[in-house]
Amino acid sequence: MTSARNAYENAVDLIAKGEKERAAEALEAMISVYPDFADAYETLGMVFYKLNRYDDAIVWTDKLAKLRPDYAMAHTNLSVFYMKKGDKIKAEEEKALATVLSFGKAKK
Repeated sequence: MTSARNAYENAVDLIAKGEKERAAEALEAMISVYPDFADAYETLGMVFYKLNRYDDAIVWTDKLAKLRPDYAMAHTNLSVFYMKKGDKIKAEEEKALATVLSFGKAKK
């Protein structure tokens, strides 16, 4: 997994340098090689959000939610992305799901 971590850190370095488009390309390439590396999906969703590419942010964050169904933050982010698109109903649905998942973890 060291290669995956290195690829991920290289993409994060691109973000830090303000090279979001290149970081998005690097993350997409990384995911094609390491499809189970969840952090890459979350970061890619956030990069697209910062680029005002909400549909792309939703696609990648939805993939994260499918990869890690118990991960509340994916649904929290989806809620924000849908709100930015003006889809209040979907935003509220995702927020509710994130809340349920968070409470489920708190009970454990």
